[in-house]
Amino acid sequence: MTEEKIITAVEWANEKLRRAQSAINENPWDIEAWGILIREAQTRWINEVRPFFEQLVTTYPTTGRYWKIYIEQEVGYYIAYEQSINPIIAEKIILVAIN
Repeated sequence: MTEEKIITAVEWANEKLRRAQSAINENPWDIEAWGILIREAQTRWINEVRPFFEQLVTTYPTTGRYWKIYIEQEVGYYIAYEQSINPIIAEKIILVAIN
């Protein structure tokens, strides 16, 4: 996949975000545009913005701050998933134990 295809895999909500995406497509080193999109990506579920974060850390592989943001998004998703699934599993265990 090309950089542009990966970056455009995310549907940005407004014109400011689309302009930032276009700026990155033209110049992958545009830190200001990346910052705008990073802030937006942090408000979304990781499944929706994972291609964006993959492109970010591919473009800036040695920037620990970007890796940290990406990892925090992944961990946040995992924690939310665990919190939603644990009550279901606990209920099934109780039902099996009762029967």
